[in-house]
Amino acid sequence: MSESEQNTSTNPLEQLLVLLGTLDPIDLAGKAVDVTRRTSEALLTILENLASTVDNLNKTTSRINTMLDEVEEPLRRIMPQVGTAMNAMASMGEVAAQLGDLSKRLGPLTTLAENAGGLFGFKPSKPTAPSTSSSQQKE
Repeated sequence: MSESEQNTSTNPLEQLLVLLGTLDPIDLAGKAVDVTRRTSEALLTILENLASTVDNLNKTTSRINTMLDEVEEPLRRIMPQVGTAMNAMASMGEVAAQLGDLSKRLGPLTTLAENAGGLFGFKPSKPTAPSTSSSQQKE
């Protein structure tokens, strides 16, 4: 038999006692206390960060509420005028479209009036072309 075979016994009770002899309960207790201390410190850090975050959220919420209080009332007063202005702009667009349609319909009457004026010695005025930069330089 070799030396390692002589040291190991086949009796389970002896093997259990050998295993228990290798355990150091004081070292295990120290490790457990250390892990508990580190866990507690980490939890306290998390709770402090959470409290800081909640405090920042409360400050932000109060700032937003203050800003809304300052902006809300003027907006409530302005909105009816904005609606009226939008309606007026839409009405002006309709009037401009009707005036354009009227000028198209009056085109033949304008031509007739110019021709009739020519019979009485009036010279029809030349239609004014839209002014461009080149036509202004020629004149």
